[in-house]
Amino acid sequence: MQKMPATDHTNNFDFIRLAAALLVLVSHQFALQGLPEPGLKGLHSLGGLSVLVFFSISGYLVAQSWLNDPHLLRFAAKRLLRIVPGLVVVMAACTFILGPLVTHLSLKNYFTNPSAWQYMVFKSSTLPLKFEGNVLPYPINGSLWTIPLELKCYGLLALLGLLGLLRDWWGRISVTVLLFTVLAIYGLWEVRGDLLIARLQWSGPTRFLLEFGLFFFAGSALCLWRVLELKRQQTVLLLTGTLIAAAIALAFDRMFLAVWLILPLAMVLLGHAATPYLRRAGRFGDLSYGVYIYAFPVQQTIFWLYKDELGWWALMAVVVAITVLLAFASWHLVEKPALRYKPRRAGATTKPAFLPAVAAG
Repeated sequence: MQKMPATDHTNNFDFIRLAAALLVLVSHQFALQGLPEPGLKGLHSLGGLSVLVFFSISGYLVAQSWLNDPHLLRFAAKRLLRIVPGLVVVMAACTFILGPLVTHLSLKNYFTNPSAWQYMVFKSSTLPLKFEGNVLPYPINGSLWTIPLELKCYGLLALLGLLGLLRDWWGRISVTVLLFTVLAIYGLWEVRGDLLIARLQWSGPTRFLLEFGLFFFAGSALCLWRVLELKRQQTVLLLTGTLIAAAIALAFDRMFLAVWLILPLAMVLLGHAATPYLRRAGRFGDLSYGVYIYAFPVQQTIFWLYKDELGWWALMAVVVAITVLLAFASWHLVEKPALRYKPRRAGATTKPAFLPAVAAG
């Protein structure tokens, strides 16, 4: 198989990821102030739609990574090194710095509380604290719940690779048929598969794994079918056909299907473009993951301290400024140094791209 081209930061992917992370922040700004989040009615909030962007891009780039180096242990190490170091640091900062400052307990009682340690191993989503006066006083970082979903998508992609379904035409056809079968059941049977969900009694995480996974593997399919190698006329025909299909889906009140048809293809094509100014969004580092994992606790803290003193836009400005600074520090002090330990295939000469970590709202 011909080697897929590596991402080289002369494209728009950094901009798209950073914009999506900031839109998650904006969406949470509404929720954390007790206001309805903007978004597509009956589908997702603005933050949820941004998550679909993340998963679409990640599916494309992570599939490219597997095709470049189809080795399970190296693949797993690369994915974990991209996600885990930054995640561990932000969770530790919340547990050992923010928590003691906010909690109403004594330090002894705080650190002997089981949830303080369960939080560090994903067994609890809260710490023994309360942001007194906030609309949502207990959540410490409501953006981390999709990271396990992302890891499961990585695992399934690796399984498909180990089964040989990412290597040849028959494998690609099999994966594509499976993808469209799941989509048909979920996206066509009833709006967002509500009837299916009710009958199977799926929990919220399972439902979102299915939804986000459909976008992840849509991105992967675009990589497998080498959409960027299409000629200009073929690309125009593909876009035209996709828009027509999405319009038909909307006419039949299938919003999820319409977004699935449009969003992954649009993000991959836009990401590979080299738009002036936008393509330089990563010149200070890949800040998108840091923005995502730090925004929520920063928002909770700033609202707790200054919600009565500052207006909407002032709160937003302070939150964005602090979050971007923390993201900058996270990239340069934690994430980028960790990526130096990414394993390389023997004889590899192409410097691997910094693949994105997906975030969600």
